[in-house]
Amino acid sequence: MIVLLACFVSCHAAPRLVYNGDTLEWNNSWRKEQCGTLDIKENIKEVSGIACSRVTPGYIWMQSDDYEDHIVATDEKGEQRYFTVNFTKSIRGDWEDMSGGVYNDVNYLFIGAFGDNDESWGDYSIVYFEEPAIDTENPQITVEPKNIRFVYPDGKKHNCEALMYDNRENMIYIVTKVYYDVCQVFRMPFRLDYGTEKQTLEYICDLGVRSDLGYSEKNQPYKGFHLVTAADISPDGKYILIKNHNNIVATYCWVLYWVRQDGESVADAVQRQPQPIRAYNTYEWQGEAICWLDDDTFYTTSDADDGNPPIFKFTRKWGEDIDEVPSDGGLSTKANQLVLIDNTLYVRTQEALYTLDGKIALSR
Repeated sequence: MIVLLACFVSCHAAPRLVYNGDTLEWNNSWRKEQCGTLDIKENIKEVSGIACSRVTPGYIWMQSDDYEDHIVATDEKGEQRYFTVNFTKSIRGDWEDMSGGVYNDVNYLFIGAFGDNDESWGDYSIVYFEEPAIDTENPQITVEPKNIRFVYPDGKKHNCEALMYDNRENMIYIVTKVYYDVCQVFRMPFRLDYGTEKQTLEYICDLGVRSDLGYSEKNQPYKGFHLVTAADISPDGKYILIKNHNNIVATYCWVLYWVRQDGESVADAVQRQPQPIRAYNTYEWQGEAICWLDDDTFYTTSDADDGNPPIFKFTRKWGEDIDEVPSDGGLSTKANQLVLIDNTLYVRTQEALYTLDGKIALSR
């Protein structure tokens, strides 16, 4: 079994991510499949944010940074008729991400109207509204969106493409998108009474350090984690995802994954070292969207050359076959057993604990 696992790993070789000076180990517990393709060129272009519906399960909300007056919903295959939410008024353009969340037992959708590629706009806001029920017999509805306007604590202009909402803290988190430099995490509590006054975000942390990025020679992009394009927190608040993209070399794209500890804030969690999800390390052009369905499933989608974005589905591939064991390894009489220790997969034999590439992590 160890030999087979080692072969699987070596056959899917990909560059390791250097993050905060450390070379990170892959998280191998996910499988990826393309579950659908969106033929929606006339309704929405360049999908830049998605969120699973909590009011009408089975649908995924999608927004574009080319439109500022509507969003659409479809199933994971992109086959059912689209449901469109039209806004009563146009919102500041360059929408870059979407998230769902619960506040006072009400489901909301949040849209980040905060893209600023040239760092010249300076007008940033979170658009939100109660999530409507989807009725395919009446495929259009109109809502009245509200804005939370904000500024950054350093007083500067920033480009941002990632938004996530934490149901435990009722907190909005955003992550800036920076070319060839580290991206930053900020937060703001969600309330319904902000009005028109601009709120100041709270700075949390940088994602890595600049030295992780390496040196960029001609036609060779930096290899570290930059260009953040999407983020999401699972509905129960336990799992956190932050992804990036690189249009030049797809293997320099990662989805970072954190498991939040009991009583831990998102702010504290993202300051720990993450794990990159190995299954994502494949080509996804202009990958700008990610969302959790539940603890065992999340989706991504992206722009596409023909305007028909693919929908990718990620599921935990080991399921009940993995035992979660204490961090000391818990060697037992069971042979060739997959175990999960501190969110890392190992093979446990009667005599030793092995990493998936066949190295001994602990022996008797």
